[in-house]
Amino acid sequence: MTHPENLPVSGPTTVQQDTLAAALGLLMPLGGGLLVMWGYAWLGVFGGILGAAGVAWWGFWWYGKHKTLFPKDLRGGQVGGIAALAAVFGLFFFLAL
Repeated sequence: MTHPENLPVSGPTTVQQDTLAAALGLLMPLGGGLLVMWGYAWLGVFGGILGAAGVAWWGFWWYGKHKTLFPKDLRGGQVGGIAALAAVFGLFFFLAL
């Protein structure tokens, strides 16, 4: 049985941190989906597989860098970088059509 004193203590989060985490939760799957669609539109099924491999690498890289998917110390620049990357994937997808 787990006692309350053995549970990890996490401090309260701010509204800004919650907003950044929600934006990250929106942008990571959006960017990943756009990457797979771009690969499929560009190279067909093989490109879709390459895009899926790129998404897996992206997720492993993010997890390895932060040791969690939603770090408590998110910065606006990190989420802005993911937003810019998703925008580039979207632009490349629509250019590939």
